[in-house]
Amino acid sequence: MTVTFVILTLTILLFISGKLRPDIVALLSMLSLYVFGILTVQEAFSGFSNTTVVMITGLFVVGEALSRTGVTAWIGNKIVALSQNNSNTLLILLILGAAIISGFISNTGTVASLIPVAIASAWRLKTPASKMLIPLAFAANTGGLLTLTGTPPNIIANQAMRAAGFPGFSFFEYALIGIPLLIVLVLYMRYLGIKILPSNSSNKREDIDVSIQNLEDAYQIFEGFWKVRIRPSSNAIGKTLRTLHLDTEMGISVLKIIPKKPTPASLLKKLTPSEDEEFLEESYILHMNDELIVNCSENRIQRLIDRYNVAAMKIAGDGDFVKENVLSDELGLSELIVAPRSTYRGKKINLGRFGKKHKVQVIALNRYNKRIRGREFVLREGDSLLVRAKWEDIKAIQDESKDFLIVGHPEELAKEIGKISTKGILAIGALIFMVVFLVLGVFSSSITILLTAMLLVAGGSINMNQSYRAINWNVVIIIACMLPMGLALQKTGAAKLIANSMVSFLGAMNPRFFLAGVFLITATLSQIMSNSATAILMAPIIINAALQLGYHPAPFMMILAVSASTAFLTPFGTTTNMMVMNAGNYSFKDYLKIGSGLLGVFFVISIILIPILWPFY
Repeated sequence: MTVTFVILTLTILLFISGKLRPDIVALLSMLSLYVFGILTVQEAFSGFSNTTVVMITGLFVVGEALSRTGVTAWIGNKIVALSQNNSNTLLILLILGAAIISGFISNTGTVASLIPVAIASAWRLKTPASKMLIPLAFAANTGGLLTLTGTPPNIIANQAMRAAGFPGFSFFEYALIGIPLLIVLVLYMRYLGIKILPSNSSNKREDIDVSIQNLEDAYQIFEGFWKVRIRPSSNAIGKTLRTLHLDTEMGISVLKIIPKKPTPASLLKKLTPSEDEEFLEESYILHMNDELIVNCSENRIQRLIDRYNVAAMKIAGDGDFVKENVLSDELGLSELIVAPRSTYRGKKINLGRFGKKHKVQVIALNRYNKRIRGREFVLREGDSLLVRAKWEDIKAIQDESKDFLIVGHPEELAKEIGKISTKGILAIGALIFMVVFLVLGVFSSSITILLTAMLLVAGGSINMNQSYRAINWNVVIIIACMLPMGLALQKTGAAKLIANSMVSFLGAMNPRFFLAGVFLITATLSQIMSNSATAILMAPIIINAALQLGYHPAPFMMILAVSASTAFLTPFGTTTNMMVMNAGNYSFKDYLKIGSGLLGVFFVISIILIPILWPFY
């Protein structure tokens, strides 16, 4: 027991100090418990097979799929539209939107998706982004209290209840306290927080609209958009883009096909391209009055008209046009810079054939900040190619090719398109499936979440490589390695000793005082430690203390989940707080000023409501 206390104390101190990464601290803690003979090998690694870890891992995949398919960006855009150019309305809608989204996907994923929306919207309304970002982070933390899967402490508290032989909480049961706290958060931020929050100047985070504008400034891409109509007498009717060779022979990039009256056969052809085709449109059979959106020079469009007897009309392109016709959840724009040691340096290339080889469409070439027009070039070091490709193909070039450097993070823009595609509808359907099955209890929670993740992979909303990258392995390692600490506290009697101390100090008082003690201890730890680690450490102690006092553990497990999600006082209490710190130019003092009042209000509301909703006896 003494050794366990020493390891626990050192673990907490290392978490607080920040000298080592939290996942390293958790690993050292787990290994120490084995090395000193407190746990067996099986017990030390038991966290990795725990259903809590499995559930949280699966939820990362579900959240990433919703983000990648444009669902979260679409919601963010709707929030901006509903605000009607009113900053107070925008603040309320951002809080509610972030809370609702974080009830179903990770808090980190929610904030990552909405930060660009919040900043861009604040700038449009001439409101400091610093007035929006801390409320956004706090809303994501609070929104985790709306559902069982909203945040790891909820799952940990629920599993602790079940392990102690009590029924767990239902999927939406957390909302009984989560909704009142969310209402309080909205009122606090709207009428008090907005006055306390600083009006910091901040650099406008580049969102997708800014990225598109920057590309236009560099490549003048808006100059070359055309809408081409296949006339009844056109000799292109019945042919496919692959047979027309528009890209390789004419230097024309076809960005989109708008079928006039597609037949079932042509639809089938379009949906089942051969494996070596880069874009679905290449196998589409052209029909009378079909329309093409293309990008090329005026000379090339005239040659297209002459050769295939088509009609063409110039389009006044802008950012919205690009998002609607050029970008999607699958296809995006990126810049490839010819690297100093590129094998292409000094070589003559045909842009069409080059694109075929690398599975990209070359839209334009820039040299010395000036667009170079033509179809064949001798590439030089530093030349930049604006290309359109599948996001995964851009990522493959970034990971595997030493010939080109990728500018920025193009894959992240896929999450900001703001259009719900077929895959987005599938992702929403999978989310509904998950919620319904969790509520009905058809399968265990971990199996339901894994099934949902597999549905999303099978449906193409996210692939396996993206799934692996979506998982926050730091969180997984911390939880899996800290769960054995709870086992060690119980096995050695340390949890019982701490619980006895709490009982002797608070047991003779009103149970609300004991409830208040649990809140204050957990909330204090959550300001300096991961909320997952805090919940894991406190759960066995609180369960033991509650049972010794003859109380039902439900109110104490619920207040554990609530207080573990109240990291409002420090920027390093949660990842979401850290994410908005630089974006809003916040200081440590800003969190303390805005968070202390909110923490006090949450404390009072929780102490009053939780015993009413979950009685002590």
